[in-house]
Amino acid sequence: MDQAADIDLTESTAPGGRGSLIDKAVLDLLPRWGRPGLELAVRLDLLRALGVRNVWRRLRDEARLDAIPSAGQRPGYEEMWRDAADELGARVANLSGTFLEISKGAARTRVWNHVVPLDDGVTLKLSLDKTLVHRLLAEAGLPVPTHTEFDAADPQAAQALLARSAGPCVVKPVTSDAGSGTTTGVRTTVHLRRAILRASRVDSRLLIEQQAPGYAHRMLLLDGELLDVVKRYPPHVTGDGRSTISKLIAGENRRRMECAPGKGQLLRIDLDCLFTLEAAGLSPSSVLPAGERVPVKTAVSQNAQQENEGVLRHGNISPALVEEARTAVNVLGLRLAAVEVVTPDTSVALREVGGIVLEVNAPPGLHYHYDITEPEYAVRVAVPILKRLLEG
Repeated sequence: MDQAADIDLTESTAPGGRGSLIDKAVLDLLPRWGRPGLELAVRLDLLRALGVRNVWRRLRDEARLDAIPSAGQRPGYEEMWRDAADELGARVANLSGTFLEISKGAARTRVWNHVVPLDDGVTLKLSLDKTLVHRLLAEAGLPVPTHTEFDAADPQAAQALLARSAGPCVVKPVTSDAGSGTTTGVRTTVHLRRAILRASRVDSRLLIEQQAPGYAHRMLLLDGELLDVVKRYPPHVTGDGRSTISKLIAGENRRRMECAPGKGQLLRIDLDCLFTLEAAGLSPSSVLPAGERVPVKTAVSQNAQQENEGVLRHGNISPALVEEARTAVNVLGLRLAAVEVVTPDTSVALREVGGIVLEVNAPPGLHYHYDITEPEYAVRVAVPILKRLLEG
């Protein structure tokens, strides 16, 4: 792949310099084999950092997940929509797999998992372009992360922002979703080069952002009305005094597959994990004292149900913060969207505490609002959404 051809990985961070031969192989593969070479380069970089045993554990867990017939699907969605239909007195017909047709009298609508026919294709496409979204939100006066778009083949702009940043940065593809290709905790030029390599598998248009302090909060809005807010914590593991962090992660993945075998959400040891641990003076081979709980990633896309907390029942949500989220969806012309904000305090506006609007997700995943620490208190967001769909 041309855009990654001049990425230099010769500054190995592997113990004892064991990555030097792999680094040379990476540099040889990128220009020669195009995308297959890039994919192999990323895997070799991970192998250099983790060692054969940890990579084997990851591949084993992924193979087990792939063997589950429903892996990658969200089996809760049909149940979610049927529950909403029962609440509204509507009927549900399963058309094929995850396509549902829901009707009440003469009204009828169709849904596919979290995808509903409320927003047009152009608006949804626009919401995926992170750089454009940042610009539109900033023009509307909303706080967004300091950022720069750059091409994978020319990282000079990214290097300049990293040099100016007082803290860690995030590298991500401009058009990715669900955290694909995203690496947080980028602090050095070596980190940056490795993060570019990973992100460029998804898109050659990349974005570097200054990482904002605070916790991620997912604010779901429908036609300007706030339906729910979920506070999302990074994934953690708890030490037992014997096991390495990599073994604790493998154990967490076994627990997830046993508890919810079809959800397809593994906790992966990737660059985001490695950089998070490095910042804490740890590595996948570190052994945590019994009872010590540490975050193993900064990105929240692979966290567990118990790391998502419903906020409306306990939290204080500032009307000013709600208005900022409402402005974000209105600027983009969306009816249904999840506004991802990062803030240390939801009781005040983002501007007052250095918070930011990180992303606006559409169509938004609805399962996040059901898969929370106290599911019995989850907001049944599918009910008002289905009601609006049937009203036309």
